[in-house]
Amino acid sequence: ITEKMLVRALKGGKNTKIVTLSGKKITKMPSSLDKLPGLKTLNLQNNQISKVCSEISTLTQFQNLKLREFYCEGNPLFLKEPVTAVQQDDVWSLQEITSRFIMNELSEKNPFVMQAITWHPLVKNIMSQRRKCAICGKYFLTIWLECVEFVPPSKKWKISRNLQLVPLQILICSYTCFNQRGPNLFGIAQV
Repeated sequence: ITEKMLVRALKGGKNTKIVTLSGKKITKMPSSLDKLPGLKTLNLQNNQISKVCSEISTLTQFQNLKLREFYCEGNPLFLKEPVTAVQQDDVWSLQEITSRFIMNELSEKNPFVMQAITWHPLVKNIMSQRRKCAICGKYFLTIWLECVEFVPPSKKWKISRNLQLVPLQILICSYTCFNQRGPNLFGIAQV
């Protein structure tokens, strides 16, 4: 199932109460779920979901889904098993360095950069693709480390007995930030 197909399936809008996407070969939790304030039951059983997507990747956003029931059995959710990683130096392209500088100046409301960006719609469009580092809060464009944070589901949800932690996708801008992460944040590696 593609994201487009999923959006069509969720066209019920704000009044949608139940979403059942069991056995649809979905690889990530749908990002549009936070736009369904009436959602009460989410069934994602028997798919290929390994983490919750970054669009709703903070503990608060995830647990604030107004769910009463959440089912995710039969998915290869990441195991909370750390492995040793080899640290690489951060080597960024000139575009990444420039983009990070501009995005962080915009976040600080630098009047010169804010004025200049209005004259360059292509640059403004590129900057709209930015992501925010979960550790330092600074913006980055194309280079990051993908991590997961294991969080408990909301106590208000009815869940399967064996579901204790859910892996949420977290993006980090550099190895410097990766080394400052908390104990429940794990890097994702192919083993």
